[in-house]
Amino acid sequence: MKIKRNSALPPLAKGQLWRTEKAYVQIVELGKRLIHYKMPRELGQRAVKTHTVGIETLESYLKTNRARLIE
Repeated sequence: MKIKRNSALPPLAKGQLWRTEKAYVQIVELGKRLIHYKMPRELGQRAVKTHTVGIETLESYLKTNRARLIE
């Protein structure tokens, strides 16, 4: 059985920072079903609203926008 490693995202965790083509995605809180995140256009940007969405929704957004995890 072959496993595609490129399409799988690492598990989401509190404090992670993801880079998409247009903005960053910073995970603020992670629950069982919901996730709170901020989406600044530049690093260090202040006054960014915190959004809440389902975990599956954010994972599919990160996959479709080819987000990369910043370490």
